[in-house]
Amino acid sequence: MKIYLLPGLGFDCRIFDRLDFKGLDVEYIHWIEPQQHESIREYSKRLFHKLPETEAGSILIGHSFGGIVAQEIATWKRVEKVILISSVKARSEIPGYFRILKPLKLYKFFTKELSIRTVNYWGPKHDLSNAEVLELFKSMVGRQSNNYLQWALKALSAWHAPSLPESTPVFQIHGTADKTFPISLIKNPNAVVEGGTHMMVYKQPDSISEIIRKEILNGL
Repeated sequence: MKIYLLPGLGFDCRIFDRLDFKGLDVEYIHWIEPQQHESIREYSKRLFHKLPETEAGSILIGHSFGGIVAQEIATWKRVEKVILISSVKARSEIPGYFRILKPLKLYKFFTKELSIRTVNYWGPKHDLSNAEVLELFKSMVGRQSNNYLQWALKALSAWHAPSLPESTPVFQIHGTADKTFPISLIKNPNAVVEGGTHMMVYKQPDSISEIIRKEILNGL
């Protein structure tokens, strides 16, 4: 069974470095440059064109914004399951401060340079706190283009969950201390990690790995 991993907005696949995928067939998906006025559905098709139409048994695992893109992929490609880590499965789960980004065009002010300069102020709220995680974040977001970052924020702000085939279940893992996507907005998550923050995929890898492996192996 092939497993595809999609990182969060501004992150790269190093966010998954501490997860245990031993014995599993894993491939990392890397963000590509969005085209002008490209929808998230169109973007997902360019991003994931490599998956053959006949392939079955694939699982998409998405962290944060990567989970949103994974759901878009699942609308037009056959996949076995979508696993969300610190992500959302409905517009009602997106906080208001994200929803206003597109209407007020605030996403235009978000650049990697500004993000890196100011992360010491806003980072702790999103669990970008200790020196190691801060340096990792700066390195990851520094590799992204401002075009991609602004497009992704705009896409997140406007996103409405698509209708997925009944044969494609969504398994949602969420932390009780996530302040990016507060758990109070998350309806019936499948697995709850006590004390888990938006960075639990990196900071609590044992717990996340155990949940993922159990969910994958239960489906075999």
